[in-house]
Amino acid sequence: MATRKITRYWKDNKEHYTKCLCYSDEYGLYTDTIPEGSNPPELLYRPQGYKGYVINRIGVPGQNIKITILTNFEYGSVSYHSAAIQFGNRRILDFEQSKLYVLRNCSVSTLDVSCYSWDLLFEKIIKAYNTASLDDLSTSAIAYIDELSDMLDKNEIFIKGSLDTDKSTKWDGTFLVSLFAGKKIQDLVKGLEAAEVSDPTVLKYTMNLCRKYITKVKNLTLDNEDSRITQLSEHLLSVHKFMCANEGGAEYLSMILDKEV
Repeated sequence: MATRKITRYWKDNKEHYTKCLCYSDEYGLYTDTIPEGSNPPELLYRPQGYKGYVINRIGVPGQNIKITILTNFEYGSVSYHSAAIQFGNRRILDFEQSKLYVLRNCSVSTLDVSCYSWDLLFEKIIKAYNTASLDDLSTSAIAYIDELSDMLDKNEIFIKGSLDTDKSTKWDGTFLVSLFAGKKIQDLVKGLEAAEVSDPTVLKYTMNLCRKYITKVKNLTLDNEDSRITQLSEHLLSVHKFMCANEGGAEYLSMILDKEV
């Protein structure tokens, strides 16, 4: 197997990344400094700076929790650094509102950080692990959904390409706002399904968001030659699937057809 290349940044800064992700029956998940070359049983993951796409799957000993760490360093605007956590059959969700206005590689289904932010990613993983079995989803989910609903009321929004840039670009006009909001709604409903969310309040707020999005799209003036229309169609399909799964299929059809069914 070919040796992976290390990024230039990692060559220059590796000595600053000393904390590793660890686990013990006594402390659960935690971080600790593990000397390079040492491989104690509590060590789960050591920070790395490999160039390109890397996926590492980690199991927590004795528990039905799987952690997947995904990186794609030194690839410009498509670089990313994230983790996904599976608690049994449920995906653990992250409703950090700052991710709403980021175009690439920010999802409710992943824990996302700026590239090389290993300490922060480990903190997020530990927090998710410690709260995975607790019923604290509703508040953060509703705040996220409310912010997404407010986005649909705007005629312009400012979007960052990724977490690693401070520069924002204005998306101007109801079509672009609907296009971007639809992408985030699609991500939301897929996440709720993967997490097997059954909280009635979260589902109610999401259903209202779907209704609002349908109304928004129906009022758009569309150019049939605009290739981005297919994206709107995909977003509506996700809304349709969510509403059907939550006893709203007939209502979806009624709204689309403008008639009682």
